[in-house]
Amino acid sequence: MISQNNYGKYFFLILTSVTLVLTWLLHPGEGISPESDIWADRAGYYIYLPATFIYHFETRKIPADLDIKTGAGFSIDTNRNKIETKYTYGVALMEMPFFLSAKLVSHTFGMNDEYGFSNVYSRMLNLAAVLYLILGLWLLKKFLDHYFSQQITLFVILLIFIGTNLFYYSIIEGTMSHVFSFCLFSLYLLSLKKFFKTGLYRYFIWLSAAFSLAVLIRPTNALLLIFFFFWDVTGRVQIANRFKQFLRPTFIIPFIVILFVTFLPQMIYWKYLSGNWLHFSYRNEGFLNWQNPMILEVLFSPVNGLFLYTPLAIFFLAGIIIMIVRKKINGWLISATFIVLTYICASWKMWYFGCSFGQRSFVEYYTILAVPFGFFITSIFRIDKFYVRSLVFFFIFLFVSFNLVFFLRVWKYDTCYFGSTWDWDHYRHNLERAGYLSPCSNISSFENDFENLAIFPASIPSTVFVRSGIYCVATKGSGTNIPLFSVSLDNLGYSMPKEIEFEVWMLKPGKRPTGAFLNYALYNTDKVIYSEEEKLDPQFNKSGEWVIIKKRFIIPDMCDRSTQMKFSIENPGRSLFYLDDLSIRYCYSWN
Repeated sequence: MISQNNYGKYFFLILTSVTLVLTWLLHPGEGISPESDIWADRAGYYIYLPATFIYHFETRKIPADLDIKTGAGFSIDTNRNKIETKYTYGVALMEMPFFLSAKLVSHTFGMNDEYGFSNVYSRMLNLAAVLYLILGLWLLKKFLDHYFSQQITLFVILLIFIGTNLFYYSIIEGTMSHVFSFCLFSLYLLSLKKFFKTGLYRYFIWLSAAFSLAVLIRPTNALLLIFFFFWDVTGRVQIANRFKQFLRPTFIIPFIVILFVTFLPQMIYWKYLSGNWLHFSYRNEGFLNWQNPMILEVLFSPVNGLFLYTPLAIFFLAGIIIMIVRKKINGWLISATFIVLTYICASWKMWYFGCSFGQRSFVEYYTILAVPFGFFITSIFRIDKFYVRSLVFFFIFLFVSFNLVFFLRVWKYDTCYFGSTWDWDHYRHNLERAGYLSPCSNISSFENDFENLAIFPASIPSTVFVRSGIYCVATKGSGTNIPLFSVSLDNLGYSMPKEIEFEVWMLKPGKRPTGAFLNYALYNTDKVIYSEEEKLDPQFNKSGEWVIIKKRFIIPDMCDRSTQMKFSIENPGRSLFYLDDLSIRYCYSWN
């Protein structure tokens, strides 16, 4: 028999073994390629390490087009001799021991290190993600042990790991920032609890270091600071005492020093890059939606909506409600944190955060939401009626399985959601692919409001003359061919459509003819088997006004399921006009 004191040890031993095996099997290692674990954003976080230890920030030492070959997560400016990344160095700092180990292994065994991007580096970074995951979960357990029994704590930790996108961002895309922030959040919360419980100064140093590094990785994590003043407080006097304590020289000075020392290397990099000690590297990104936050979209949109991809989060909110109703300490604080976090995400320009599995900006905050989830699980175990308790646990395990199955059958192959903001048809199709719905229905539509940049047809989105939302397509600078949509007929269901109803809104700012036309083409093995064209100039009644372009196209009987359908705008004169709100309807019978 295993004693209760050993439950945690065996739990983490098994969890460590399983996650190490999974990360090894799911990452075969591809070197410099789109399948690499050091690609796009992940390369942007990582580039500080090879730039420091291999290139010494000299662009002449970097292979030509390495930035392009690794997904453009960073850029190489040979004219200015600069290596530019918009990300801060926090993730790279936490990866550094593993990078140096990989460098040592490569050097010792005479391996081709591909300038810091070889398989051995990918393997070591994946190992880093798993170890920081395990450390973060262990620290979270130590924190939750102050509020729940060991059985509840372990159950909560297991469900959060396998039932949320924490699994994806530690096992699959562990070289993103989230698992590192998750570990830092856990360290901060445990140090905070220990500090106020014991008064030991070393815990304040730990929480200051964890806070500083978490904010460096993602500045919005400064939200953590309010927990110092309000966590576990029972009245105004205690809040006032927290502020007085924090403002004492013995606390505020070390806090500021740790924060400054943490940010100093980043400021040095900004000075090297821009000539300024402080630099906003995200350029045209930012909180552009702060006056019109996309709150419903963040929570419920098919494009990475929190509850649609992490349905277990519903029970996090249920736990918050339970805490507030039962007047549990911290209930209102966690509720306010969730609301503010949602607003912050909804205010960001790209509120769905690119090609993500769910709302990835919530991942590190699962450490905080674990508390109301623990209260929820505790409440369920106390329900006397067996059928009610069983029904709730049925939905818990259903939501957990949804997370795992959806990833294994859909997101492992499609790392982006290729639909528009409220494209439920595409979401339903993904549910069919995951096996949750019978795959016997046909796809009926496709809509693109051009808000999801993952399916944006032009190189640069436009915020000028927008008909709806934030973005539209501007044809200027997009070449003579502007792709709008393409799909294989095999992806449209069990039967092929007979006709296509095409609609798009267009605006021409000037009076001069554009010479542009809409092109509809069907391909088999890159050979056009059918095409139609529609001139656009006759559709523009008045310049400066949005007009809708409607056209019905047929799908000839000679097409088979391998046929590729493409819509594009041919713009030989490179004229400027705007497009928005594309809609395509599939008709499966002749009208």
